[in-house]
Amino acid sequence: MPFGADARGRLAVLPAFVLVVPFQCSLRAPAGLPPIAPSAAASRQLEPPRTVIPPRREPEPVGPSAATPKQEEPAPRIASVPPPPVRAATLPGAVVLAAMNPGQQAFIACWAHAQRSAEPPSSRKLQLHLELDDEGRVTAARSDSDSPALERCVARVARGLAFPAPGQPAVVDVPLLFD
Repeated sequence: MPFGADARGRLAVLPAFVLVVPFQCSLRAPAGLPPIAPSAAASRQLEPPRTVIPPRREPEPVGPSAATPKQEEPAPRIASVPPPPVRAATLPGAVVLAAMNPGQQAFIACWAHAQRSAEPPSSRKLQLHLELDDEGRVTAARSDSDSPALERCVARVARGLAFPAPGQPAVVDVPLLFD
């Protein structure tokens, strides 16, 4: 008896027979049989089927996901009302000169330092704007100098000046002229 590849080779050559039987189907009754009367149940089956359309449902809300973005309520707007304008008082010129006198040497030192800086001032005159609180302290100091070094130094000296208490916020504009 052959084993292995010999046996498989012989089995592969065996002929296979397939029996094909024709099948006929007809919806007519064969000749000689009485026709079948449709019953009530059968007549219902012959009616075309009715299609029932279910009522349309709204989709249920789905939480936020990658496919549906989160819907946020817009933040309520709050109308901002600007604060009422504060009328700043001015001080008499003699009072301003008396308050500026102690800082005169420091302003001159600022000018000399700014002359040696990378960006020296182009003008010998500058306008110094000071804002004072109701007790006479300088709360803000600005100048129109084109030299950052001079502007910083003059503002620092001006914040150290003491003015008499005006009783309300005050504004002082002082022109400074350097020789």
